[in-house]
Amino acid sequence: MQPLSSLKFTSLVDPTYICMDVPEPQALQVMAVRRRHCERLPSIPVELTVAGSSGVGAIRAQLDPADVVARLARFCAVTPPIAAEFGAVVRFPGTDIFVFSMADPIPFEALHAGLKQTGIRFEPSRFPFFPHCTLRMAGPLSAGDVSELFGLQFPGKFSLGWLALYQRLPDDSIRKVWAARLSG
Repeated sequence: MQPLSSLKFTSLVDPTYICMDVPEPQALQVMAVRRRHCERLPSIPVELTVAGSSGVGAIRAQLDPADVVARLARFCAVTPPIAAEFGAVVRFPGTDIFVFSMADPIPFEALHAGLKQTGIRFEPSRFPFFPHCTLRMAGPLSAGDVSELFGLQFPGKFSLGWLALYQRLPDDSIRKVWAARLSG
């Protein structure tokens, strides 16, 4: 498992997340919803965070990047791609955060449990693991917007075949610093 050659990093920044990129055409569909309902999200890749925002937290910034990459590469070599499909839209309680749940969360829960066994140390997280793809994050919504979001359905299966490391930088931008194909 080689990292993408154009992606280089020499240190882990806080936070660094482990994600799975959503492929086309689903990513384009999600991005269209984001453009309509959330100014901030169109600049964020369409992905499912499998370590960072819930369950185990972000990767500890003090770790050696080469060791983290080696552990993730070994994990990817024995982990098969995940066949996925979006489920219902969920609104996190007390927020204006809307996400697609996954129709079958079990493969993501297994992947998340496997990441815990890699020996990589993670920061604590306040939230239990919930596999999802974020549609909208902030700002007030009209009743019509809420109804529209809850009514979304993007049927169709897709394959998630890569793990990626994303870092949130001090300017609040996000960059991919490493990726490897799942091949188990």
